[in-house]
Amino acid sequence: MNRKNSLLLPPQFFETDFDKKIRSILDLGIDALYLFDHFKNPTDSIKPTYIFTEEIFSLYKKVKNEIEVGVCVLNVNARDLNILFKDIIDPLLELKNINIGLGTGDNKYEKHDEIFDNDIEVVINYILKNNNFISNNSTLFIGGNSQSKLDLVQKYNLGINQWMGSDSDFIDKQNIYKNLINPIGTLSRCVTNKKIYVFDYEKIFVVKDSNLKIFQETIDNIFKND
Repeated sequence: MNRKNSLLLPPQFFETDFDKKIRSILDLGIDALYLFDHFKNPTDSIKPTYIFTEEIFSLYKKVKNEIEVGVCVLNVNARDLNILFKDIIDPLLELKNINIGLGTGDNKYEKHDEIFDNDIEVVINYILKNNNFISNNSTLFIGGNSQSKLDLVQKYNLGINQWMGSDSDFIDKQNIYKNLINPIGTLSRCVTNKKIYVFDYEKIFVVKDSNLKIFQETIDNIFKND
């Protein structure tokens, strides 16, 4: 396991001063940049959000493998299964060192007009058997707290992510993760401030952003003591 400091980028990240924000990130030595899979802006539904597949490729090209890129997390029930594979997963798997998070989604952050009943285990198997995934040194993790998700982590030797949540839930995940042998994803937690534990994990900081000044102040404050 390793200590990684990563950022989950907000919807406004690509709207203004994209190049300057990227330079700020590169200067800080951040390990990975994540986008989320939302059809609506999670903070204000009347504001736009990025089309994350387009922006992942833009981001990937811009950072030129200096920083890992990923999605946290991909809602496997937001699309028809064939569309999910053809339009989302297959293009992502062509990228090197891509970090893919999978979840089954809910209506907590946005109301879905239609939820598909896709089997997340089918998606996991599809990715793990993909030649690009194997050769590109990519990673796969699951987001969620349910026992069924934890069972999948152990069955397929996956990483696991927690969105905020309680310390006890996260420690339970670490107790599972530490017994995996060479897992193909990290133990991670999405946070808004530093959380210190006796074990290592990937901290994915959820970043707010409305302009360049606020963005720089936010990331400087996160990492100023590192």
